[in-house]
Amino acid sequence: MAVDPADPVRPTGSTPVPPAYRNGPFLRYVAGQAVSVLGDQVWYVALSWTAVRVASPGVAGVVLAVSSLPRLVLLLVGGALADRYDPRRLMIGSDLGRLLVSLVAAAVAALSPGVPLLIAVALLFGLADAVFLPAAGTVLPRLLHPEQLASGNATTTMAARLALTLGAPLGGILVAAGGLALACVVNAVTFAVSVLALLWVRPRPAPPAAAPEADRRLTGALREGLGYLVRHRTLRILLLVSLLTNLGFVGPMNVGLALVSDLRGWGAAGIGQLLAGFGVGAIVGAAAMARLRLPERSTAAACAAVQGLAVFAVAVGGTRWFAVGCCVLVGMTSGPLAIVIVTVTQRMTEDRFRGRVTSVNTLANLGITPLAIAAMGALAGWVGTVPAFAASASLELLAAFACLLWLRIPAEPPRPAAPAAWRQPAAPGSAHSQRG
Repeated sequence: MAVDPADPVRPTGSTPVPPAYRNGPFLRYVAGQAVSVLGDQVWYVALSWTAVRVASPGVAGVVLAVSSLPRLVLLLVGGALADRYDPRRLMIGSDLGRLLVSLVAAAVAALSPGVPLLIAVALLFGLADAVFLPAAGTVLPRLLHPEQLASGNATTTMAARLALTLGAPLGGILVAAGGLALACVVNAVTFAVSVLALLWVRPRPAPPAAAPEADRRLTGALREGLGYLVRHRTLRILLLVSLLTNLGFVGPMNVGLALVSDLRGWGAAGIGQLLAGFGVGAIVGAAAMARLRLPERSTAAACAAVQGLAVFAVAVGGTRWFAVGCCVLVGMTSGPLAIVIVTVTQRMTEDRFRGRVTSVNTLANLGITPLAIAAMGALAGWVGTVPAFAASASLELLAAFACLLWLRIPAEPPRPAAPAAWRQPAAPGSAHSQRG
């Protein structure tokens, strides 16, 4: 099988590295994060439903938007903190803070659930996310050998997709059974599970040379991180590919599916079938990436091109099941594409910049999501559903072209992320465990 020049190369005669799904500490970490995602979905359902019931749909939209503000505003700061302090402890502190907020919210909600409570909790959760997300992006690569990153990201993607699929219906059941208070208690339990999982793993510490000076100003650290990302050719291209694919994908796979279902007369059932098709495809694509080793650059280019064509085909297909099949194909390509982007980014990023690079990538993708959805709706209202899908598909094809440019860039050596004599991180209590 062809090997991409950006792939890690193992020296001849060295000990084979097992896939990530055979790494016990990593699996405990993934399980804890999946439970946390499950709780996030329960909270999202409870938040939106309660806001609609105690106020109005308009207020619900405001509450949901408010939750994203501190996350977007403070993500870059969170990335700098993740590079300066122990990221695992930042994750634990974030989870413990949200656990406490959830319990207080449950007590208040049992007496008088109202909009001020929802806004307060949403703001605090958004603040915690701004620290948690960059820290998580720093911890995962330190749990794995570079050769395990692709299978590790695929495993994480599958676990998160499963949690997202189960979390929404579970949230509906819990809200119906016990209202906002019960949902908050369950969410607190999921944060506790995440904390326990984090306490049980010991990521590799950053090399001593990678530790930033204690007296460096935060603004200087932010400028340094942005400068590093701008100067790094591979990371620059990957950020561009990620932006283009998300701009072309988010609108059609959200409001776009509702527009197509309405245009074709398929109703709400059609939206559900289209979304289910995408979900099945995403799981299949992630499972394939966990098992297969594919050349990364050409895989990214092919996935972006096929995904763009499939997105357009959703709108022009004549039958419901043809559109569902196209959504399956979109899902099958979105998983591998995202996994390649994340894996190469992790491998190419120096340890001392992991938090800041993660925060920029997360900010770029989270920030464009509401813009892409709004633009899709506005463009469809202006020129029609099919032309709006065509515009989105063209962005995906531009991403494929950017991948072709990436193929022309000479391979840059991966940044060191693991000792030469690799050893799987030991569980706490063993002879080789390290204090985080």
